Amino acid sequence: MRLAPTFSPVSLARNSWAIRQQMTCWNVSRRVQRNSSLRTWSPCRWMVIWKLVELIQKEYGEQFAGAQLEIVGSCGLHTLHNSFKSGFLMWQIEKVLRALHSLFNCAPARREDFSSATKSSVFPLPFCGHRWLENLLAIERAVEVWPSIVKYVDLVKTKKLPNPGSSSYDTIAVARMDPLLLAKFHFFMAISRVFQPFLTKYQTDAPMMPFLWNDLENLIKELSGAKSSVNEHGVLQFQKDCEIALSSICKKALDKCPLKYSIVRNMMCLDPNKMYSKPDECLQKMRCLIQKFVQDNQLTGGISAGKL
Repeated sequence: MRLAPTFSPVSLARNSWAIRQQMTCWNVSRRVQRNSSLRTWSPCRWMVIWKLVELIQKEYGEQFAGAQLEIVGSCGLHTLHNSFKSGFLMWQIEKVLRALHSLFNCAPARREDFSSATKSSVFPLPFCGHRWLENLLAIERAVEVWPSIVKYVDLVKTKKLPNPGSSSYDTIAVARMDPLLLAKFHFFMAISRVFQPFLTKYQTDAPMMPFLWNDLENLIKELSGAKSSVNEHGVLQFQKDCEIALSSICKKALDKCPLKYSIVRNMMCLDPNKMYSKPDECLQKMRCLIQKFVQDNQLTGGISAGKL
């Protein structure tokens, strides 16, 4: 059986636009040229992308007798990046991480003052604002250098070192007064590590769709069951903030991830582990999958009278 082509968030994981690979398969250039809204930048870029998907669907249907591509959402990895981001905006951790790097980046005199005062030659790493889950190394480095940063800020306040007089330093000086900043860093780091196995597994061109539903489900369950444990002052508020962060991450992921598409749920019937452990369930899902393909003209339905 020939499987229907899909817009898969996992097979297209390395592309920032989820349809880049598929565009080479169908001639949509003339459609784009006719539509001026696709030739100009729009602040609603995802509306433009989905409009392009609609044009590709139409082109595909014209070429293959009304058949339709199976849509399973946009890039799933970008969805997870944005879900993770939504959980930590309230703490403005990205502002602190950016300030840490900016303070010493391209500032040789400041780096020399820092090294001579703290006896450390380790500096913060840059923060990536559009792929938040790629910032594990940046947050680990921030935790490592924070004691030295605290010492540096204290020396500036006592006028033993020159004041940088920049917005980056002002941001760090304010963050230095937060007694729970390191706890927030560690929470950020812990949740980021939960995502890492999924990111590593699905950043591939291999056909991973049969495993997507189960892995996403397990990821959401792990995030939903995560808890924080701090026995210091302000623990109740901190725990509440952590719960809000996890709730926001899960909500965003569930709203945007491919779990809401039936084809993703039914494709798990091709998982060898599921075939062995739940053969009846896999058979039912295979029937649903074939029914969807027949509905979208990817397969010919019905049985001729001569074969009954």
